[in-house]
Amino acid sequence: MEALVYAPGMDYGGLVSFKEAVSHLDNPDALVWLDYKGLKPEDQKFLISRFGFHELALEVASKPDGQRPKVETFDDHFFLVMHSLSFNRSGRSLSLKQNEVDLFVGQNYVVSVTQQETRELKTVWKDAQARQAIMNRGSDRLAYYLLDAVVDRYIEAMDEAEDVLDELEDAVMDPAMGREVVGEIFGLKRELTHFRRVATSLREAVNEMTSRAFPHVREETLPYLRDIYDHLIRISDMLDSQRDMLTSALDVHLSAVSNRLNDIMKRLTVVATIFMPLTFITGFWGMNFEALPFASAYWYWGSLAFMVAVVLWMMAYFWRKRWM
Repeated sequence: MEALVYAPGMDYGGLVSFKEAVSHLDNPDALVWLDYKGLKPEDQKFLISRFGFHELALEVASKPDGQRPKVETFDDHFFLVMHSLSFNRSGRSLSLKQNEVDLFVGQNYVVSVTQQETRELKTVWKDAQARQAIMNRGSDRLAYYLLDAVVDRYIEAMDEAEDVLDELEDAVMDPAMGREVVGEIFGLKRELTHFRRVATSLREAVNEMTSRAFPHVREETLPYLRDIYDHLIRISDMLDSQRDMLTSALDVHLSAVSNRLNDIMKRLTVVATIFMPLTFITGFWGMNFEALPFASAYWYWGSLAFMVAVVLWMMAYFWRKRWM
């Protein structure tokens, strides 16, 4: 557990001990930020006894990725669940990585709980150590800074998905890619669907927080939360657009494969059609019957010349019709 404290008149900028941080909780002008990496049973007991956190909320916070993004209000604080998202890229494949970030926000404190190191939280933590302005504007504003960092990472992840989508759009025009590109398209579409589910749930939570009836958020913080809400709406729209583009890319690929198959079938049909008259001619003169007409060497060579002429004429005809 690490702690940051802002209080008027105190030296600011460094980490403080747990005992010192707790001593400032009775100061309404202070702001205490407690950051937990996982919750031990003794941590849960302290948080219940000191802050009155609900045991079900702590159960959610103690499990990795156990809950969808949401916000719940209590008498003197609110509980916010959000997910930090990023993509792990391998070639044209993306896998979505998520870390749950849980916030308990009261009048003069913020308690954050994560199961592992989260880049967004770490960034805000360093900024808060360096800049007093992040901590001296209230707990709801600090919660906004954390939300903003998470949503900004969503936009970076969207850019990564856009790059992979551009590569897939180029690959779909190559019918030789076959099942490989189809699997990559379906894989990316699955990850984007999961991404959208998380972003949409967080959007609903932030929308609830922007309501004037929502407690524990001051009037001056509402415009900042509405800005995050607008970002999440745009992210959802972009995710829908990318999924539609993936569907279109898959249709283009299947059309290219179908056209290639049709072209192969057309060439095979041309070959079969050319051999049809040749089969008739050789079959007629190849019958083992006596007294066949034109039984002479001249007609033998003449039939060969005739077959060559038929092949050349048919090839010229097919070429003129653009069937070859």
